[in-house]
Amino acid sequence: MPEYQSLYRKYRSQTFADLVGQDAASRALQGAIIGGRVSHAYLFSGSRGTGKTSAARLLAKAINCTGRARDSAEPCNRCQSCLEMTAGSALDLIEIDAASNRGIDEIRDLREKVNLAPALGPFKVYIIDEAHMLTEPAFNALLKTLEEPPGHVVFVLCTTDAQKIPLTVIGRCQQFVFRRHSEDQIVSRLTHIALAEMVQVDAEAMGLIARTAQGSMRDAVGLLDQLVPLAAGPISLEGARSLLGIADPRLLDSLLDHVLDGRAAEALEELNRVYSAGAELRQVVRGLLEGCRDRLVSALSRHDRATARRLSAVLDALLHLDGEVRRHAEPRFLVEATLARLAVEVGLVEQGITPPPAMQEQTSPPGSALRAVPTSPQGGEVAEETSPPGSALRAVPTSPQGGEVAGWAEVLEKLSRTVRAAYLDAQPEVDGSTLVLWFRYGFHHQKAQDQSAQLLPLVRAWLGDQVKVEFKLREAAAESSRPAGNAPASAEDDPFVREVVRRFDGRVTRVKEVSE
Repeated sequence: MPEYQSLYRKYRSQTFADLVGQDAASRALQGAIIGGRVSHAYLFSGSRGTGKTSAARLLAKAINCTGRARDSAEPCNRCQSCLEMTAGSALDLIEIDAASNRGIDEIRDLREKVNLAPALGPFKVYIIDEAHMLTEPAFNALLKTLEEPPGHVVFVLCTTDAQKIPLTVIGRCQQFVFRRHSEDQIVSRLTHIALAEMVQVDAEAMGLIARTAQGSMRDAVGLLDQLVPLAAGPISLEGARSLLGIADPRLLDSLLDHVLDGRAAEALEELNRVYSAGAELRQVVRGLLEGCRDRLVSALSRHDRATARRLSAVLDALLHLDGEVRRHAEPRFLVEATLARLAVEVGLVEQGITPPPAMQEQTSPPGSALRAVPTSPQGGEVAEETSPPGSALRAVPTSPQGGEVAGWAEVLEKLSRTVRAAYLDAQPEVDGSTLVLWFRYGFHHQKAQDQSAQLLPLVRAWLGDQVKVEFKLREAAAESSRPAGNAPASAEDDPFVREVVRRFDGRVTRVKEVSE
């Protein structure tokens, strides 16, 4: 029985015309080949499955092809060099997996071998895949060779994370960015492969594969390869969903409706039906993300601010869930708990009840907590804590410290990020024509006063031109109320620190005390 070759290997691009979706890089490489201006080093960067390694192999094949026309960059695919490179047996094409050959010893061995002449063609091409996995000493050892290699050597570094490549290496290479494929490009390529393999696939199933691949052509062809054994008849949408573990969008829409309507019990029942149908939980969360995102865009286009804020908070929680579900030991329990908390929180807000702080911290990132405030029948916010007759309740964001003045959050939103950080710790109180801002920390108290020029116009637009702003510090009261022997609050509890950590996705590794 002959060895089966997977479709993504069988239909790997063998000419530049066959390279899908990378027109800019393809034109530049072909121009360099035709003009005899091939660089000594290239860096191909981009997400997985976008054709980086295929383009590197095409470059190696074209510059060593003996049957290529002078005015064309396309390899002939008939000469000995082309046939050997297509079969993967060419001595002049050396592919190195940097993930497993990442040390300085491997680079030293490479430096010794680059001086050897090519076996057949005029060039010896080194393709270093996943180049960002090389260690720092390995990069340092490669620098001199990469800058001034022998005339017969061409380096091609391929990476999915160009940010990890040292600038000293990037500066010695010509960099090309390979972009994700569009769904139309993926569907067109899959249709071509299906016709060549004499497999019938419904258009809806093709679209589902293209969406699931998320821009990766290799992933899309691999998914099609999984569906080929079902080809006793046409591959239907339901068959593709069943094999790929993707839930019916109608079920996901119903699940999201239950969450947004605050029906926790119904949401859990719907999730159980989706899970029992064989859907993979990561795909379920991703489907909920797409549905919530589409509804958010629709709400923004209608200028429905209340709905947009609620959807934005749910979307933040789902984004966090998407990152956690792949690492959690019990992903089903995690998804159930998150969706239940979201539904309960939305239900409380609709009843005019502010969710407990613990629930807000579990379902929403810092700075996006929800609380209920009264609004007028026309949708305007009312500053009183008790809603007047006929008023409705809607959710507006507040500062993480839960300031009680309606509209303060709107002022914060209009400030720049740098200035806003100084006021996140503030607890506002309105005393007649004076807005009093209470601070727990001296640093924020001083910083807020320094930035008051940007705050004052927004406060006057909110409370009137005669309003005054006072900055008061509660630090003394906090010190006096602290029990004897208790240690001061940790730096991680500081609102300013929390905001910086959230914005830059960082963490506190060391705290150093300094004297003022």
